[in-house]
This record gives sequence, structure tokens and C-alpha cells, in this order.
Amino acid sequence: MYWDTGDRVVDCILQKLEGLSTWHLDSDAASTDQLLSGLIHIQEMLPRAVALHFILPNLFVGNAHFDRGTDYRRKLVFNITDALKRGLDAAADDQNLKRENETNFSDRPLSRGEEILHAVKLFSDNQSKSSLSRLQLAVSPTRLQSRVKTIEMLMTRKRTYGNQSPELAMLGELHRLEFEAEGYHGEKA
Repeated sequence: MYWDTGDRVVDCILQKLEGLSTWHLDSDAASTDQLLSGLIHIQEMLPRAVALHFILPNLFVGNAHFDRGTDYRRKLVFNITDALKRGLDAAADDQNLKRENETNFSDRPLSRGEEILHAVKLFSDNQSKSSLSRLQLAVSPTRLQSRVKTIEMLMTRKRTYGNQSPELAMLGELHRLEFEAEGYHGEKA
């Protein structure tokens, strides 16, 4: 589906939910745990206008998906993916969620992706030690830390980096950070 609610974070969340709705029914316990954890984080990010379409089963199942067998996990994953598909269909049919209706999503929390993007912008505008520290803090709980370490190294580098000047290489790293930050729109900052 193509999501165009007028809020980039909400669009990304709906795309993530779409991906989770195709979860493999024969998942092992660790994979099922990833599904549950991902959905719990995403559910915290849903604005009310979107959340009302998703009636999900209880996601807080403890260790049941580890302790019980394949049949339990298959039924759990089926119930979750079925509820997601129904919710996505209802959200797609909701005209209030279209860009032209300018639905207010201000009740959703700031996403980790937005926090990272804000820190990238601050650093791009003013490449100082304090803006670098802010960027490091924004990416600290993510897999993007190595990008910021590369940026830190490039700040003081005089020689070429690969076949690029340090300035051009830094622009590339910042662009990749901006792109990869969207992957964190489903997490609360």
C-alpha cells in the first residue's frame, strides 16, 4: 500500500506494520520474540487516529512463545498478523488519514528517527564538538554509532578518505545517516 498521511513518521510506521503483517507463521521462539518486541515499540508510537484501527491481541505473553510449542507460536503469529491486516485495511479506507484532510497527529511521541534527523541537521548547520556530541547521543542506542565515529574521524582528517576528500566523505556519511534514520521512526525517542 502507499501511505500518504502528511506525516512522514506515521507513513513509516504504517509501512513497518505492513511488513510485520507478513510475518512467517512458522517462526521460532526468537523470531516470534522479535515480532512481539517490534510491535510493542511501534504500538507506543501510534497516534490515536491510527491506533483506533488496530485491535491487536495481547502482546505481553511473557515467555509463553519460548515455553510452548510450534502450534502455540503459529496461532499467536496468525492472530497478530490477521489483526494487523484488518487494521491496515481499515486505515487505508479511512479518508481522515489522507494528506488532504490534514489529520492532527500531534498526540504521537517524538520518534528516535526524528531525534536523529534533528541532530544531523544541527551538526550539518554547525560542525562543532557540541553538535557532534548531540549527534553521538542521538544515535547511541542504535546501530548507527559507527557512522558517527566515521564522521568524528573525518572532522580532523586532512588526507583523502578512499578516493574522496574528507568533506565529501562526511557529506556522504551524513546523507546515509539521514536515510537510515527513517528506520527508527517506529521507536520512541
